[in-house]
Amino acid sequence: MAGEKVDFDVVKRLEPDAVGVPGSRRFRLIVQNEDNTAFLWLEKEQLQALGLAVDQLLTPIKAVWSSAPPSDTAVTEQSSVPDGEAEVEVRVGRMGLGYDESSQLFVIVAHDADAEADDPPTFKCRCPRSLLSGLSEAIASVTSAGRARCPLCGSPLDSGVHFCPGSNGHSHHE
Repeated sequence: MAGEKVDFDVVKRLEPDAVGVPGSRRFRLIVQNEDNTAFLWLEKEQLQALGLAVDQLLTPIKAVWSSAPPSDTAVTEQSSVPDGEAEVEVRVGRMGLGYDESSQLFVIVAHDADAEADDPPTFKCRCPRSLLSGLSEAIASVTSAGRARCPLCGSPLDSGVHFCPGSNGHSHHE
């Protein structure tokens, strides 16, 4: 994929997904237009940062949207896409999120992890607000479905005994 630039234009599906078992999951953003599917492979923290960026971008204008129905009619198709069925796969190093006033669509760009800092984006797509508005909640749902966290230190709890630094080694949590 190095060097290849992909423009998906307007997409009809934008959905976070986790592949694997908790503790060794891989995260991806499934992007689909009329003809093709792309998997944008991300670290969990990158996916969470995308959800936060979406919230920060949409929060100031959600009050305006709630008083008026969405002008776009795009529908998210929530179908399961098995592994290996994407025409485009990108291991994301950097992402960007913005708004194109001329088309009134949101723009997502992704740079391949191996791309140089000044290279143009490897992947680009535009999406209507109806797809983007539910994305942060879906991301939170996918990323929180992992291993349980210790209430004192926040570390993932694996099977077995957890020696918690928050308890200064004086108690064991199972």
